[in-house]
Amino acid sequence: MKFKHADPLSGKREQADFDTYLKQSFTRRIMLVAVLVLAGVIGLFSRMFFLQVRKYDYYRTRAQSNRVRIKPLIPERGTIYDCNGIALTENILRYQVVVNPTQTGNLTELLKAFSDLLPLTEEEIADFIKRYKAARRYESVVLKDSISEDEHYRLAVKLYQLPGVAIEPYYERYYPHGVLTAHVVGYTNRINEKDLQSISPDDYRGIQFIGRTGIERQYEDKLRGKPGYQQVETDANGNLVRLLNEFPAERGQDIYLALDLNLQRFIYDILDDYRGSSVVINPQNGEVLAMVSKPGFDTNLFTRGISQRQYQNLLDDPHGPLYDRALKGRYPPGSVIKPMMYLAGLYYNVVDSSTRVHCGGAYRIPESKSNRVFHCWNRRGHGSLNGDEAVTQSCDIYFYSLGYHLGIDKMAEYCRHFSIGVPTGVDLPNEDSGIMPTREWKEKRYKTNWYIGDTINASIGQGFLTTTPLQLAYMTALIARNGKRFTPHLLKRVYDPTQMTFLSVSNHDNGYLSIYNEADWRLAQRIMEHVIHHKTGTAKGIAKGLRYRMAGKSGTVQVISFKTDKRVPGHQLAKEHQDNAMFIAYAPAEAPKIAVSMVVERGGGGSSTAAPLVRKITDFYLLGQTEKDNDQLV
Repeated sequence: MKFKHADPLSGKREQADFDTYLKQSFTRRIMLVAVLVLAGVIGLFSRMFFLQVRKYDYYRTRAQSNRVRIKPLIPERGTIYDCNGIALTENILRYQVVVNPTQTGNLTELLKAFSDLLPLTEEEIADFIKRYKAARRYESVVLKDSISEDEHYRLAVKLYQLPGVAIEPYYERYYPHGVLTAHVVGYTNRINEKDLQSISPDDYRGIQFIGRTGIERQYEDKLRGKPGYQQVETDANGNLVRLLNEFPAERGQDIYLALDLNLQRFIYDILDDYRGSSVVINPQNGEVLAMVSKPGFDTNLFTRGISQRQYQNLLDDPHGPLYDRALKGRYPPGSVIKPMMYLAGLYYNVVDSSTRVHCGGAYRIPESKSNRVFHCWNRRGHGSLNGDEAVTQSCDIYFYSLGYHLGIDKMAEYCRHFSIGVPTGVDLPNEDSGIMPTREWKEKRYKTNWYIGDTINASIGQGFLTTTPLQLAYMTALIARNGKRFTPHLLKRVYDPTQMTFLSVSNHDNGYLSIYNEADWRLAQRIMEHVIHHKTGTAKGIAKGLRYRMAGKSGTVQVISFKTDKRVPGHQLAKEHQDNAMFIAYAPAEAPKIAVSMVVERGGGGSSTAAPLVRKITDFYLLGQTEKDNDQLV
């Protein structure tokens, strides 16, 4: 049997093929690994390029946020001046303790440690915690303001023990003239949670106070200024390392008012113990020269942070010092409205200059089934009077008749031209419109019909009809100015410290009233002169020694009701039951420079109390006479 032997050459070939396969396989694996490594390196470098080049600014900013802080720079608030450049506000540099929430550890421990150095009341702590929780990130929160020099020193040497606590300067608003300008200038106080919902964070960055009332609120945008800021580098503990950049704050604009502080003080002083209000307007341009509401209050209490007890005392004060009588006081105008009512009668041809009405002391509504009688203040009657005589002697019966024929609709339409029942538009917040009653108004307010008796009452400025002292001064100025319209205003000019120049303010002239009739208005002006200068005028008593012609009208308004057949003399009434005394006037009559309204609460007669006060005001303004110079008038 033959055996087949293996070919040795064939085995060598197989071995060579296997070796080749191994080499190729290894090479492929090496190449695969190399490709993977290369891909990883490329991916890594791509990511590094993306992070370090493409996203450089983003991550640089994020990195810096760990060590760069934005520190607000608070602008100094603009100053308010009177027309003579007398400062009505001041900014006093104070120091306050602030807490940075991002650097504070345990708040309870911090407050305890702080209280060991400077005692805090429970009210202060509660208020701080409330503001602390509402604070924006990186925004410091005031813990205690207006610290003394001694408190400043005691705290400064211990600050290292109080992380996140710092002492910072700030400006505190101060009102040097106290009660004199309380209502018109207003006050600032701390921004609260409600404010934060409406103000712009950028506009108020770091600012802690906001105008709350009066001019401070009306011109908040001009007065507050523009915040600046510093970019500062800090260490891990929040300590300042260096200043990186600074954008200075811009001081607020200065406001110059038409208000004359000397006149304001004079009026406040002559009111003495009376409660009341007086408004003075320049009829030529509508500038408000004085706006007095007495009593006033110390506005500095609110800026510093009034306590609950202090605030409650002001609220409980029976004299109402917080009540802005000039802007919001609703008073029945009484007879001071008669010149305007007479103009309405002339305009609608209800009466003319020769129309006469007999006054027998009582008036009954024609064709009325009611037995109600409307009396004249002169129960004996004035006899037959025309319009001139009726206004001069303030006859009620004439105006009952005029009102009856005029009707409430025309009466209301005409009165609105004088801003009776509508705001004057003065540059102060929350002006009251008073009440010009109408059928619709009564239906809405009292759910009842309008009666002719309501019209009769309105015709002599009583009943539902109410006006503010500002509206009465505006009405007087319009008559003095021959119906040329204007918007009463306090703003005279604005100074911008950044531009170092005075800025222009808008023109407040608005043309003539559509109801103006020269002949009628000249007649009304002449009649108002007769009130003072004619022997039968109700205010003839103030004409003694008068060195210029003056036009005016008195009013006496009941504050309690009497039966129609009874009337108690004012001197027999208790003080709280006496009439309100009213007077309006302008002077000089031929070229008016000043229009005045005066309301004296519980003052008695308009001619006996309010008129002499107005005479003192016009003498002071036109002649420079002081109270002592014409003291014989009262």
